[in-house]
Amino acid sequence: MSRAAVRSCMHALRIALFVFGYPVSIAIIARWVPVVRERRLAWFIVHEAAVASIVAGWAIRERWSAVTINGSWFVVAAVWYGIAARRLVRNSADH
Repeated sequence: MSRAAVRSCMHALRIALFVFGYPVSIAIIARWVPVVRERRLAWFIVHEAAVASIVAGWAIRERWSAVTINGSWFVVAAVWYGIAARRLVRNSADH
């Protein structure tokens, strides 16, 4: 496969990753508090897959600042979801 063909395939892959990642992650972030509060695990998993797609797309493009920013949100979202779960368990045990 020629370099031009590889570049074209990588460009198409990056676009596909963004087409999935950005709309899905933004839609879920707009509902983030209920997703966390109501423990919507399926929504959380889809959100993390969408953000991972965004990170992969930027990595393919070698835009490391975008990888860092979006990767940081990936981690923050997971920690936030996890902390909320611990609080829920602790609050349930107190009552």
